[in-house]
Amino acid sequence: MPVDSWGRQALAISFAGRAGGDTYRVLAAANNTIIFTNGVVAGTNQAGQFLDLIIDGPVEFRVSQPIQVAHFANGSGFDANSSLKSYPDEGDPCEILLPPVGHYLMTNIMATPEGYDTNYLNIIAAYSAVTNTLVDGMAIAATNFMAIGNSGYYGARLLVTNSGVHTVTSSQPVEVEIYGFGNFDAYGYFGGIVK
Repeated sequence: MPVDSWGRQALAISFAGRAGGDTYRVLAAANNTIIFTNGVVAGTNQAGQFLDLIIDGPVEFRVSQPIQVAHFANGSGFDANSSLKSYPDEGDPCEILLPPVGHYLMTNIMATPEGYDTNYLNIIAAYSAVTNTLVDGMAIAATNFMAIGNSGYYGARLLVTNSGVHTVTSSQPVEVEIYGFGNFDAYGYFGGIVK
């Protein structure tokens, strides 16, 4: 994304159905960018440098200068022996650029394609919007949401059982990641962004 759309805070939760964590690449726009993950210093980047991390669970990236964070699903061999996987050869690398906090949309319209064994939505909402966040007009159970550090945001992973167009709406802007896995296959993208 254009550097002027980068931010100082990005949020994510791990991909559903995978084990061992996901890979995140944090790219810095300026020198001496200090990167915090869940409140702990993870490193310092110079302009154009990136930091690769493997993190399992919810993660908050906070930084001193604007960054772009890419969220990667690892290949099927990464978690080949995991009991979480429905199929032994499920998954392949895919990348989703994370929109920074403050650039989310209140309505996200997206599509899940046919031909994948599983399709998911990762939804990140401010705590005050958890009970007002809907997928295709249906409320998401509050028990599906987990805190993302001390950010004030919560994330939920939802299995999407039918392919086609889906709509996520909320009383406040939300982040949505759409992704799916098949036999040595994967796709992923974010729902929308405001510059």
